[in-house]
Amino acid sequence: MTENSFITIEPATGAEILRVSASDIDDCVARARAAWPAWAARPLSNRIELVRRFANHVRKVADEFAELIARETGKPLWEAKTEVDAVINKVEISVKAYADRTGNKKLDSALQGKAGVRHKPHGVMAVLGPYNFPAHLPNGHIVPALIAGNVVVFKPSEKTPAVGESLVDCCHKAGTCEELVQLAIRAAEADKALVSHR
Repeated sequence: MTENSFITIEPATGAEILRVSASDIDDCVARARAAWPAWAARPLSNRIELVRRFANHVRKVADEFAELIARETGKPLWEAKTEVDAVINKVEISVKAYADRTGNKKLDSALQGKAGVRHKPHGVMAVLGPYNFPAHLPNGHIVPALIAGNVVVFKPSEKTPAVGESLVDCCHKAGTCEELVQLAIRAAEADKALVSHR
């Protein structure tokens, strides 16, 4: 690994898995900001349809995805397969959670008035991925963010960028444009640069 590139090695064999150039964090955030208004304006039903297509695509590539997780993390294959299942299942869990927790709600007030609660997208969400569950844990933030109308800049662990790249590729193959879910591969020190954007 250098400042401008990353090479990941399979722990069990020492074989190279991925060689990739480092991402420009500022560029990723700028492109995400530009894409956000159009995504936030899309109907909720369209956003839900897209994350369901994502789950279906992950289902299609589940064996290869699990194999990549196992190779890059050193996990046993059975554990990597359960992680892929969790990625798929998170979609319906997130759809239900969004419906349970959001939407327009009217509340009766003790003062004989009416009160309402509305939920709005926030914009660009930074998701920092860990090494130990490199697909499941970031996916647990990416999917709800997309459903809510936000866009994502995802920085996977520098130890598992191939899994991060595969997760983002599944999003893109499901129909998200590249600006909605972006991959930012950088060293761990770049986490501060990503989360400091306002």
